Amino acid sequence: MSVLFVEESSGRSQLFDFAELPVSEELQRWLAGCVAGEVSARSTVKRVGTMQNLYFVARSFALVLAESPGPVAHPRDVTADHFTAFRARHAHLKSMGNYVAALRRLLRADTALSESARAGLAAIRVRKTAQEPGELEYTDTEWQEILTAVRRDVRVARDRIRYGRAVLARFRAGQLAAGSDEEKLGRLLDVFDRTGALPRYSGGSQTAAVIEAGGATYVTSLLCLSLDEMTAFALLLVALTGQNFGTVASWPVAHFRPDGGLTDKGLALLESVKPRRGPEREHMVVPLEDVLTGADDEHRLFRSPLRVYLLLLELGETARRLGGLTTVFAGHILNPRAGGTQWPSTLRAHHVARWASERGFPVAESAVAGGRPAVSVRRLRRTVIERRRRPVAQSTRTMREIYLMPSKSVRAESEQIVATALQKEVDKARRQQAVPVFTPDFVRLAGEDLSAAAQTAGMEPQRLKLLLAGDQDTPLASCVDHTASPHAAAGQPCTASFLACLDCENARALPHQLPVQIAAIEEMYALRPHLDPALWGARYEPRVQQLEEISRAFDPAERERAKDAITDGQRQLVRNLLEGRWDLC
Repeated sequence: MSVLFVEESSGRSQLFDFAELPVSEELQRWLAGCVAGEVSARSTVKRVGTMQNLYFVARSFALVLAESPGPVAHPRDVTADHFTAFRARHAHLKSMGNYVAALRRLLRADTALSESARAGLAAIRVRKTAQEPGELEYTDTEWQEILTAVRRDVRVARDRIRYGRAVLARFRAGQLAAGSDEEKLGRLLDVFDRTGALPRYSGGSQTAAVIEAGGATYVTSLLCLSLDEMTAFALLLVALTGQNFGTVASWPVAHFRPDGGLTDKGLALLESVKPRRGPEREHMVVPLEDVLTGADDEHRLFRSPLRVYLLLLELGETARRLGGLTTVFAGHILNPRAGGTQWPSTLRAHHVARWASERGFPVAESAVAGGRPAVSVRRLRRTVIERRRRPVAQSTRTMREIYLMPSKSVRAESEQIVATALQKEVDKARRQQAVPVFTPDFVRLAGEDLSAAAQTAGMEPQRLKLLLAGDQDTPLASCVDHTASPHAAAGQPCTASFLACLDCENARALPHQLPVQIAAIEEMYALRPHLDPALWGARYEPRVQQLEEISRAFDPAERERAKDAITDGQRQLVRNLLEGRWDLC
């Protein structure tokens, strides 16, 4: 009727009693078996908190069964209606989807349920609540407001504990004047550092010496971190590394320094555990780097994961030694709750909530736009990933789809990048299709008044006359000046392919060239079924678009007459051009 869970990383244990559930003994045993079945060396259930969630879901489902109008004494009595009732029971909660998912996880492989019940469980649909992308990551102002409070706590803890250790070192060296306040404080610190306790009267109250020194809380804080300060360190490391809060909170003391710890710059490698990654990938090595140079110590401390980690090691040394702890997070509580320890080494979500509340940050439900932000470790991590754009203990696909795609800033940036790329293509297309077309009306004007037509075209009259006479023709267009080519030195004949004439600023299209241009369009379309689509698209599609743009400068009747006027010689000219024979001449 009970399941004993032992956390493999810390050794913490908790007994979950199913005999208290308000259902029959058989159902109690069944639910206990379902929960126990989710726990193994290869499962992702590695934390007491995760196990507590599974037990809570099992208990909630037991309440649904107990309140059912019909008798439910055996697992085979469970129906699809019970799962619908379970969903309705949590419908008012934002976390309803999580409860339904957890229940599916518990019962998905259970063979005691009927086929119809399993189908009913699978059929439950949970409508996802749309999230406003702007709420997913912190703004720069919100980020700085949170980290300013975090850094202050870290700085205060560092200065206080270093002061306490300095007093203790001077006391043990005999450097403090006998009877002075510092000497009395040093004596108390010496007792606490050796025994983990302060002197008390036989009744349990603090001695006068402890009270005169500032009280037990103050004296012990000179050598140990508080829970709030441990939380501040964890939040800072999440902000610096992008790792999950729970992963950071379980970091070990043991680490590897490739530089041997001989320099102040380098790298520390930690073995960390993230059970959600699965049994094959849950163990991972986390690098903590210190790559900042040319900055003051304060600047480097609060931007270097390695320096923060080493500082945490330093400040937690007393609590770690007295409490026999092996995790990097170690602190002291003067009066722990019943069943608790005075040497805490674990951090949970409620510690973050308490830290935020005591520093004036609102809870998520009461946060208002423009006010102080709510402190969320999920949003901290999301902000880090959004800024760095590289995976942190996740796949690239997860980073892209879960973290980046919902981000308002990432979407805005992506839209700008796509818009810029599309605009470049539009500009490119416009440059390719910018061949000036001399229409029949323009040709008639040139026949009547060559000077006026040349002025309209921005050309010399004699050069326009040569163009109209066909003396400057290339296979698909006419060339204003083949010795002023962008593809050759000034004064030298153009060496570019004749297909490239359509991209040249010297190109002009004339009415008498329309038949050969239409023939070229037809020939290139005829090649399309016989070529790789990507090859045809790269080689011929831009030319087809350019020629079709030129042809649209003429009315439909003119295009039809030009099509009827295509000769065999013009078709052969086009074939020679497309086969590269003109480029060999």
